[in-house]
Amino acid sequence: MLKASDRQRDILICLFLALVVVLIYWQVHTFRFVFYDDSAYVTERPHVMAGLTWDGVKWAMSAIESGFWHPVTWLSLMLDRELFGNNPGGYHWTNVILHIINTLLLFLFLRKATAAPLRCAFVALLFAVHPLHVESVAWVAQRKDLLCTLFGFASLWAYVKYAFSPGLWRYALVTAFFVLGLMSKPMIVTFPFVMLLLDIWPLRRLDAGRVAGSGDETATAALHADRRPLRFLLLEKAPLVLLSVAASILVVMTEQKVQALTNLEVLSVADRLANAVVSYAKYMGMMLWPANLSFLYLHPVALPVGQVAGALLLLAAMTAIVLFLFKRKPYLFTGWFWYVGTLVPVIGLIQVGPHALADRYTYVPLIGLFIVLTWGAAELARRLRCGRPLLWTAGAAAVAVLSFFAWQQVGHWRNTVTLFEHALKVEPDNYIVLNNLGSFYIVGGEADKGLAHIRKAIGLKPDFGPLYANFGLAMYEKGDYGQAAQYFSKARDLGYHNEDSERLLEESRRRSASPPRADTTGPPVDGAGGGDR
Repeated sequence: MLKASDRQRDILICLFLALVVVLIYWQVHTFRFVFYDDSAYVTERPHVMAGLTWDGVKWAMSAIESGFWHPVTWLSLMLDRELFGNNPGGYHWTNVILHIINTLLLFLFLRKATAAPLRCAFVALLFAVHPLHVESVAWVAQRKDLLCTLFGFASLWAYVKYAFSPGLWRYALVTAFFVLGLMSKPMIVTFPFVMLLLDIWPLRRLDAGRVAGSGDETATAALHADRRPLRFLLLEKAPLVLLSVAASILVVMTEQKVQALTNLEVLSVADRLANAVVSYAKYMGMMLWPANLSFLYLHPVALPVGQVAGALLLLAAMTAIVLFLFKRKPYLFTGWFWYVGTLVPVIGLIQVGPHALADRYTYVPLIGLFIVLTWGAAELARRLRCGRPLLWTAGAAAVAVLSFFAWQQVGHWRNTVTLFEHALKVEPDNYIVLNNLGSFYIVGGEADKGLAHIRKAIGLKPDFGPLYANFGLAMYEKGDYGQAAQYFSKARDLGYHNEDSERLLEESRRRSASPPRADTTGPPVDGAGGGDR
């Protein structure tokens, strides 16, 4: 039972954490939806636009159009429609509120597990302000990230309560929250593994380990948890593991059904492993210096062997250090393997889309590294003569810098143009961004401005079918139906087709009164003119 002074301190910490998030994300109330998945999740999704209806609830429970089965996410967006109508600021603010709740849940469950409130507050503060987490909050379509994390953290909070006082109803609460998280997004399939890490430290439930600890205040709280052999702890997680396996199988099936999985012929196992190793190292670098962030980092054609070898050496060295110091500094073990383990579902071994990595994938995994840095810094400060003042100064400076970068990063999500133009500053030859920005202008009635981006993208990636479909759309809007038909046909020949492009292809053919004339505005439709195939 917490003393009154401890409760007051925790309340003040929670209020401070919430205030910091509000200050960074206050600007989102004027933001628009972006032309990148927001339409698929909200503005062009009839069941969502109808609000919270019984038909919508039934649809949400079976819908897999987005490549995931996540009914809780759909229901949340339907509720926003009821509350805010067509005002995108309301949807954005819901995301901000969910981020605040996630921050507070992170603090509370770590606080309960470690009895180290200030360290837990700093971990939660880093989680709240880090620029890599902006994408999950400022992008309406990533509502699923926030919801699955909310229920995932709730399950960890319930698990810590269960660890100190085991009981069937407490375990049922853990399971219920975990299921709701999986029904929001299956990113938390690794949380049974996280619970096992918490058993090792800070809960110290693993009887076989009996680690000595790091000498901090977490040891006092940890002794209240009963020690158990490894086989018991593994068996205890079995129901949750089975749910994770089922959710993982369902993801693969739904992604296959919507044809979102990248073929092994396009991206080999070796390429995926190389990118995974490099991504682990890159995320660590981005955590320390989060500059030049973008919503889309293209998958490289081939990674340099030296880069892969260097990243592999770094990961091996970190793992070796963590294992060597396991008994003396168990927080390193839990923090490091939290980071490594929770990234596995999104590290690219099962590739979906053209991106190599994504800011949103770090929303939960970076917590492990935050734990390592926070506990490590506190331990180092105890050994230095001026350690405590130095620690407070360095911590305040780090939070201030990260908050400033986060505030700037939030601003890039103001609307489609600001988001895409910033991405092109980071990577000028990103053909996906060029295609999407061109499409946005074409759909908005600015065909000539859109075509400039599409032409550049075709020069970079002449075998990318959607580029020709968008070029065909521009020709259709300009009334050049013969050229439109040629470009729609080219897109289909390259494997890209959907109901809209097929309909426009047939319509263009019907409206074309004469054979297609030579194009004087765009690239040759056979894709010649450079680029890799």
